[in-house]
Order: sequence, then structure tokens, then C-alpha cells
Amino acid sequence: MQLKLPQCPLCIVGTVARISLGCSLLFVGLVHYMSFESFSGMVSEDLGALSLLGTLWAYVLPALMIIGGSLLVLNMFEEVALWAASIALGSIPAGLLLKSVVSGLPLSETMQPAINALIWLIALIIITKVSGCCCAGGCYSAAPKK
Repeated sequence: MQLKLPQCPLCIVGTVARISLGCSLLFVGLVHYMSFESFSGMVSEDLGALSLLGTLWAYVLPALMIIGGSLLVLNMFEEVALWAASIALGSIPAGLLLKSVVSGLPLSETMQPAINALIWLIALIIITKVSGCCCAGGCYSAAPKK
């Protein structure tokens, strides 16, 4: 099996972005498990009666990040990678803003990290669109061809 690197500019950038985002998700997931006690406490605090659900999610979220990130890097099982990464990233703003609803935590404490996670999710959308373009052979160069 021969490794074929992308040739068009959009595919090159898309490939590097996919690998970078995948590595980032993988590393963040690993760090969450490495400092699990503090991460679990952070996830479950301010959830009131739902704190047990937060503790459970603290086990699941890093696993989704590791699975999704690894598969993005390897460019394998695209649907599994995107489901895992999307659920992980999408759950962060939802969970943070739930804390504001459940415990009255001010939005000033939850909005910035929620927006950060949404930026990661937007990056995943863009990378997915670019990689879909490249896979379909629909790549185009930013410069017009002569």
C-alpha cells in the first residue's frame, strides 16, 4: 500500500487541519484522564441533582475525544470519528450552559468556555467539508488555472 499525499492546496491544508484537530482532541482527552479527579469535580460541580450524571459524563467525554481524535488523525472510520468528536465537542457548551440554568451560575463564567468549544465544533465542520471535497475529487486551487 502506497501513501498518497494530497496535491491541491485545499486538500493539503485540510489534511493538516484534520490531523491537528485530531491530535488536539486526543491530547485533551488524555489530559482529562491524567487529571481525572479535578476534571470529574469540575464537570459535576454546579449541576445540583444532576451531579451524578456529570460524574458519569466525566468518564465518557475524554473517551469520545480520544476515539474521535485518534480516528481523525488516522483518517479511518469517518462516521465513528465524527460522531465521537461531535458529541464530545457539542456536549461541552450544552453542559456548561446547563450549569447556569440548574444552579444559577452566571453566564459570565460559562459563556466563554462554551464559545471556545463551539469554535472547535465549527473547525470540525469546516475540516469535514474540506475533506469531503478532497475525497470526491472536487478540489480546486485558490488560484485560477491557466
